[in-house]
Amino acid sequence: KGIGGVAITEKIRLKAAILSYLGEQVPLIYCLEAEPQQGEEEQKVEERLLYPLECFIFGEDPSVGLEKLQQYSGSSSAQQCGRVFKEGETVYSCRDCAIDPTCVLCIECFQKSVHKSHRYKMHASAGGGFCDCGDLEAWKTGPCCSQHDPGTSVTMETVQFIFWNLIDVDFFSMNTIVELTSCLGVRGEDTYFCVLYNDEHHSYDHVIYTLQRAIACDQNQAQIYTALIDKEGRKAVKRGTLRSCQQAKDNIRRNSEHIIQKPLRVEILHTAIMAHQTFALRLGAWFQKIIGYSVGLREVFCQVALEPAADDNNPCLISRLMLHDAKLYKGARKVVHELIFSSLLMDTEYKRQFAMKFTEHYKQLQEDFISDDHQRNISITALSVQIFTVPTLARQLIDEGSVIKVIIDTVMDMMREHLDSNQRFHFQGHNPDKFFRVQVIFHDLRYILISKPSVWTETLREKFLEGLHVFLRFLCCMQGMEEVKRQLGQHVEVEPEWEAGFSLQMQLRHILAMFQDWCSSDERVLLLAFQECHRALMSCTNQPFRSEPTDSYMCKQILHARPYKVSQEPVSIHLPISRLLAGLYVLLCQTGAIQYLPDFVDTLNFTELAEQPLRCVVLAAQVCADMWRRNGLSLVSQVYYYQDLKCRDEMFDKDIIMLQIAASKMDPNHFLMLVLLRFELFDVFNGNSSSKDQEVVKQWNRLTEEMLYLIIIIVGERYVPGISNVTKEDVTMREVIHLLCIQPMAHSSLVKNLPENESHETWLETVVSKVAIFKKPGVSGHGLYELKKECLKEFNPFFYHYSRPQHSKVRALRPPVPPPFCPGFSNIVYLLCCDIFIHILRRIFQKAAEDRSSRWTEPMIQRVWLLLPHTVSLSSSSVSCVVFAQSVQDKEKAERKRKAEAAKAHRQKIMAQMSAMQKNFIESNKMLYDNMPESSIQSDTAASVESRVAVGPEQGVCSTDWGAQICILCQEEQEVQAQAPAMVLTACVQRSTVLTQDRGKTLSPEGCYPLFMPPDLAVGTHTGSCGHVMHATCWQKYFEAVQNTTRNRLHADLIIDLENGEYMCPLCKSLCNTVIPLIPVEPSKLNYESAELVGQHLTLERWVQIMSSRIRGLRAAEEAMVLFDECQADFRSILSFGVQEPKFSRSITEMLGVCATTVHRVGLQTAPNDLCPYVPVMSWNTCAYTIQAIESMLQEEGKALFGSLQNRQLSGLKALVQFSASQRLKSRKAVIQKHFADMLAVLVPVPTVENAPSILEVDFFHLLVGLVLSIPALYQEEAVDLQPSAVSTAFNHLYLLHLVTMGHMLQVLLASHGPEEGEEAHAAAELFSIMSQHTDGLFSLWYTVKCQVYVYLMCIQLPLLCSYLSLPSNLFQLFQQHRDVVTNLIKRWCGNAAISKALKGEMQIIRYPRKRNRLIDLPEDYSVLLNQASHFKCPNSSDDERKHPTLCLQCGVMLCAQSPCCQQQLNGEEVGACTAHAAICGAGVGMFLRVRECEIILMASKTRGSPYPAPYLDDYGETDPQLGRGNPLHLCPERYRKLHHMWQQHCILEEIARSLELLNVMFPFEWQMI
Repeated sequence: KGIGGVAITEKIRLKAAILSYLGEQVPLIYCLEAEPQQGEEEQKVEERLLYPLECFIFGEDPSVGLEKLQQYSGSSSAQQCGRVFKEGETVYSCRDCAIDPTCVLCIECFQKSVHKSHRYKMHASAGGGFCDCGDLEAWKTGPCCSQHDPGTSVTMETVQFIFWNLIDVDFFSMNTIVELTSCLGVRGEDTYFCVLYNDEHHSYDHVIYTLQRAIACDQNQAQIYTALIDKEGRKAVKRGTLRSCQQAKDNIRRNSEHIIQKPLRVEILHTAIMAHQTFALRLGAWFQKIIGYSVGLREVFCQVALEPAADDNNPCLISRLMLHDAKLYKGARKVVHELIFSSLLMDTEYKRQFAMKFTEHYKQLQEDFISDDHQRNISITALSVQIFTVPTLARQLIDEGSVIKVIIDTVMDMMREHLDSNQRFHFQGHNPDKFFRVQVIFHDLRYILISKPSVWTETLREKFLEGLHVFLRFLCCMQGMEEVKRQLGQHVEVEPEWEAGFSLQMQLRHILAMFQDWCSSDERVLLLAFQECHRALMSCTNQPFRSEPTDSYMCKQILHARPYKVSQEPVSIHLPISRLLAGLYVLLCQTGAIQYLPDFVDTLNFTELAEQPLRCVVLAAQVCADMWRRNGLSLVSQVYYYQDLKCRDEMFDKDIIMLQIAASKMDPNHFLMLVLLRFELFDVFNGNSSSKDQEVVKQWNRLTEEMLYLIIIIVGERYVPGISNVTKEDVTMREVIHLLCIQPMAHSSLVKNLPENESHETWLETVVSKVAIFKKPGVSGHGLYELKKECLKEFNPFFYHYSRPQHSKVRALRPPVPPPFCPGFSNIVYLLCCDIFIHILRRIFQKAAEDRSSRWTEPMIQRVWLLLPHTVSLSSSSVSCVVFAQSVQDKEKAERKRKAEAAKAHRQKIMAQMSAMQKNFIESNKMLYDNMPESSIQSDTAASVESRVAVGPEQGVCSTDWGAQICILCQEEQEVQAQAPAMVLTACVQRSTVLTQDRGKTLSPEGCYPLFMPPDLAVGTHTGSCGHVMHATCWQKYFEAVQNTTRNRLHADLIIDLENGEYMCPLCKSLCNTVIPLIPVEPSKLNYESAELVGQHLTLERWVQIMSSRIRGLRAAEEAMVLFDECQADFRSILSFGVQEPKFSRSITEMLGVCATTVHRVGLQTAPNDLCPYVPVMSWNTCAYTIQAIESMLQEEGKALFGSLQNRQLSGLKALVQFSASQRLKSRKAVIQKHFADMLAVLVPVPTVENAPSILEVDFFHLLVGLVLSIPALYQEEAVDLQPSAVSTAFNHLYLLHLVTMGHMLQVLLASHGPEEGEEAHAAAELFSIMSQHTDGLFSLWYTVKCQVYVYLMCIQLPLLCSYLSLPSNLFQLFQQHRDVVTNLIKRWCGNAAISKALKGEMQIIRYPRKRNRLIDLPEDYSVLLNQASHFKCPNSSDDERKHPTLCLQCGVMLCAQSPCCQQQLNGEEVGACTAHAAICGAGVGMFLRVRECEIILMASKTRGSPYPAPYLDDYGETDPQLGRGNPLHLCPERYRKLHHMWQQHCILEEIARSLELLNVMFPFEWQMI
């Protein structure tokens, strides 16, 4: 049937059938359980409801119907993007092409548009807007990206008959949300929900507390409920009978009232109603999908939404939705707004109709918003930015809807309650929240005026002037509001309210400028606007005078004016109409329309026009003279903002302009007399007033300075278009010059100190290159602009926009010649040659010539000297003025000359004394100077002949003496000796994954760790030091003092962890958690003859036999076993090479225990335990890991292995090695001996050890360190405390190094791959053949592999290193030298079962050389990261709510930070995704980049963290945290390298502590929730 053939009864029957079906099915799908399964619900909805509706729409299978629809339409893609932004999503605005700053693009459209190569800004969306790609009125050029470039579209006339079936369903779906009960009856069982709604009064903690008390849920469940309530706007917290739900409701309201007087909003809903409301939200998303199929579908939806109701008393559907918006909860509002975005706002005509409806209901919508407590971004009123900023639409709304009048009338009605009896605003006791919401309406007025018309029509003129008239009525209520009166005698008791008035002024700042801009574009409008403004000013109820005029006489001049004293009468700083009139007058002069002004306005009384602005200027001067001190800080703050950048262009600057207007039109003598009267200096300069009160004299002097400064401003400040022939570019250039004259400034600082227009543009980029030179930043800081020297000539020390602190920084130079006045203002210069001005100069010079210095000041004279040369003509009276001035100048010159001579004599006397002292010192220390060169030569010679071998019988003497050390606390010097009190080095022990080859792996003492460090170095223990030395007793006292003082400090636990022994270094404030004792070691001189004899008999094979016998003997002695004679001889033979072990003082022994306990506790994350057998092992491990970390750092920096360490690193490493070597003295002998036997069993057979790990399962450097530091324990027995002699030590170290080197080479060969050629490869072939015999042929796969240990060692200068370590330059010769022993060892090493698993691929193998870890590579353009973040999907949440994509810089994983959806349990505590990830990836230390905030987060442990600048800079060398400025950002390699060094050198914890130390944290941040 055709559409027209459908009977009314048939449509009613269809509607009833659909409603009946939905009323039956929806309760069977939704809200069947308290916690529904969303997946099952969605499947049922698709099958039972949405699929039948789609079949009903298309009349056939939806996929078939959609295919036909696309064939008819020709294209299913829209020409506008219309993507709705979520909160926090990054949006882009082109500074070159956008009509206004509200025109933005989504990241996909931006990447595919021409604007990517333009000047653009990026910022985070507040949510609720949509992408303007494809909107021709939003862009000057490039309105479409490549994806939405308009193509061909076909009118869908042939398929519209299938759309009318949507009408009833459409109406039903919307009506379901608003008035569900009237459409559907309640069916099903009598089960109810207790629903809790969101509000902005109760905090998260309040709601959680209330839920725990009211419905008896645990904290985790209450947190989940609260998060859902905040996100969706409501949540059913209980399901049950009506009585149980009512009880829960009463409990919630009662408990919430205890916290805040206003209870939480709670409702009880039947399950059927709840189900239909839930389905209505799903239906809204379905509608978006359906209308997205085709433009025609969207048009039909718009027609339905805008179709007038059958009943004239009811508005259309879209009007009903808008009017009910404030009654909906957050989730429903979002669905409705997104539906409007995707339908009505996508088409120009329907957008116009919607805008008319919006304007029609504007007042009611704003009233609902003000009474609502939800934020604006989820209010229907936020849609105003989408319609009011369209230029053609804004004109149409002005013409047809009088939108300017509507907006201002709405504001006026909202603020009528603040009017006093004089019809002026008075905000004392106002509601800040409501007032803030009212001010938001001004944004809409700014949107309407943001683009001025190029063509005016009569209707547009009429409606605009109508709006201006209403606006002037509003300004009349501000004119003279909140008057202040000087407080005398007693200080004001209650500070008056002033913030509201200035907040209103700031909102109107750009609106006033835009009204003037609109008026300037049409001459007739400008003249009529001036007429209206003048009429409004004359009609204001606050009359400026309260007494009759009187005559004042000075220099034969008479001024007829009304008496008024600012210090005695009420005065207001708010004069918007006077200032608007001044702005319009300048525009009349600029456009030339001033000639027609007499036809519109009668004669102007310029004395009256200047009266009120002059009062404001005098008020500021009197406040500066401390005459209003008893009025409190409120008045000081008002005067500050009056002259501050935020308000000055429409307050102070306009007052100056009005005074310039009056000065150009009034008699100059009368004008200056009026100024003297209002400054209350008339009698002072007339000689009729004198005072002995020094306070009064100071006030007069200060007022005289301010009055002269005002004259300088009136005469000299001409950089205003219309007052002189300058452009806006000239004005900006002058501002920049005067800012840079103070100091070099960053680009952001310049922008902050420059006035911006309604589009937030300062035009800095157009002028800064002309006046300044840009200096790029270094590794820290930011780029700076420095003023060009040739621009200094434009500097004016009396620049009227300087604040008082800025005035104090500038140099006193003669100002430049200002540009000439325009003809309308040329008479101002006559102020400088009138009789009154000459009289003022004479009186000041007379005071300066007198001996009483209290009657004049230096600034006063400076101002006079500035004005004097500009006097255009001199009368007879002015000659005497010059004579006085000359006498004053001569007097000042004489005084300066006397002071200069006295200072010169004083300097000569001091220099003579210093010269005598220097000669005396040299004579008394002559011997010291004579001996220095000789001692240095001797030391160099000794160093040159010293042996360069470190290991074996040919090793040289190594100096280990600490020398005398100075305590940084008591400043006393002490030698480091064995029996002396201990001296300690500050240190910080921390877990590290800097060297890991398997990130994310954790280690525990349950396996071979910590005795055997795995080759992947998964988690190590690093010990660093700042190199500062203290007495142990001084450190203990300092640590106790830190504990006592820190416990009383606010949030001190965020900086240092007292429970874990942390403190700050007293000198450099580095974070420390232990101390390393300085161990004195006596250098042992090796007897080379004895070593040579021993070496002839002690081969590696013999050494292995002796070690095995010694280990077996110690085990036998422990178990009381009897040894054979041969074994007995070998068992005791080792003691013949022992010497007496050193004894340390009790203080040193205690410090050894303190440091070892800390290393053990931190490294294994366990409780302190001195008796744990792993205490010495962890000391050896931290020594090995720290050395490896330093070696990796030196390689990264391209430095040599030796001689490249800083003194603090060298001192720390030296102390750490000696501390680790001394652990055998602190621990039990049997424990150390067992550890040595277990470690040696990896290399050689040890009878007492079984199941030793394979050579592929250990890190050989850790093994080497452990063996070297523990082997002296073999020389100890119960009755014998010896240590190895120098000869024994040399051979022990040599053979341990040989064994470990060969084992490591075999480890490398087993894990290597890739063919190589060369001599070493041939040498490796022989070794391969031996290995293949013992690996069952499995190793044949690796036969062509070259030994990568050679490649690895070549990069660190192998020949020199081998010589230093007493190794052959060809390392494979080790296997040939020890062939007899090595053959059996290789058989044993390769015969381990783990080797077979590794060669079969059943076990992970670490390749060598190990990769050197770095932070991840970041893209050069920051927008690439933002693009990645825009595609990030939270793994634990399917919603589109704002997320905080956070990038781990260690591994590159993108995380969902600060979100409840990704919280995890860590040690029984709920933590955020980043904290949990840092525990695995970085052993608790994390470095993350918050992409949307452009900020680095440093984390250490669960409770500590700090922000850090991101390594991305804009073109001006500055970072942009929170993307506040929005400039394009690019990676700075130097800064990223600095971050890498911080991470590699384990300085993250130190950086966090230092940053927190500088911040005074009042409210701690929960870092564990990131």
